[in-house]
Amino acid sequence: MRINDDSRPKEITSNEIWELYKLLEGLDEHYVFYDRCEVPQDREELFYLAGTAIGDDSMVYEGPDNMGIQLPYSKNEWVVLSLENIANGRKQKVAVEIKVNTLLKKILSEEELLEKKHIRIPKADELKDAEYEERNSGKGTDLTVERLPVNHFPVELTHSYSKKRFGNDSKRAAYWMEKYLRSFSVPYKKDIDLGVTRFTFVFMCKNAPGGFMEGCIWFFDKAAETRVYYNQMGAEICRKSECRQDLLRLLNFINARVFMELNDGGNRWYDPQILYTPRMYLTEDNGYDLSITTMLNYRFWRTAESETDDYITAYQPELLDKLAPFIFGVLKGELTAEDAISGIEHDILNEVE
Repeated sequence: MRINDDSRPKEITSNEIWELYKLLEGLDEHYVFYDRCEVPQDREELFYLAGTAIGDDSMVYEGPDNMGIQLPYSKNEWVVLSLENIANGRKQKVAVEIKVNTLLKKILSEEELLEKKHIRIPKADELKDAEYEERNSGKGTDLTVERLPVNHFPVELTHSYSKKRFGNDSKRAAYWMEKYLRSFSVPYKKDIDLGVTRFTFVFMCKNAPGGFMEGCIWFFDKAAETRVYYNQMGAEICRKSECRQDLLRLLNFINARVFMELNDGGNRWYDPQILYTPRMYLTEDNGYDLSITTMLNYRFWRTAESETDDYITAYQPELLDKLAPFIFGVLKGELTAEDAISGIEHDILNEVE
């Protein structure tokens, strides 16, 4: 987005800070190289420039002199860069603040201000090289096709006149979800459904009919909808069953009582906890799909990113797989609803009489 001087906040008196802000906001490709080491060690990483903020601090005065006069000591104005990338499959966020004391006469160029914080703007050929390296390292990152150059990610700003970017949360979430899927080699298909981006998955499992189940996530404007369901073989068992009334009773129990803790498989990235409560149901479109559905709030997703990513790709299929013997036992007439409920209480909820 191009910035004109008419939008310059009156509190920003430093031309250096203003020109730096304009440079960053006007980038065609919103990426920068950043070396997080205090001493440059040639460890540059490519980061997505998720947002920029501009602001100022209050005037700081020296202690009173012999005559009781306080002289101005510093008046800082700043630009904050919000940077994001994925390394080793985990998302990283970095905020870098570039300050200028407006009471000093030394003038630095935009490039020199960035260099002081070990940041530089990549050239076009460097972006192409980075794209090639990531694709050929197996990460599958697509820096040119799946980039979000139009709508920036919303960021929390601390100053009342700092410019906010009202980005598209759904595009942001879809972008990072795809990065996560590629980082962990989760097979998926991407397309457009109902006018929005949709990812479709296949999950291998041991208890569900056919040894696999399917899932989708839609990135709507206000929230994402994620759904996992048994495959067509499971739907066919349900269609032919004469015990669907017992199934509905079992589903009512599951929705009321079954809340499994989300965990990260023992990696200790976060503590086991209950973050989402999916709803399980039998679809009413004569498809006889048995599905669990969850609505994901984008703001909460940003707060618990790793947990939500794991929920989508691991928790949901794991829950359906654990429930499969009881659900299809009822549909096949091998278990009553009471038998299935008792089995879930014992095997899944670990309730011992």
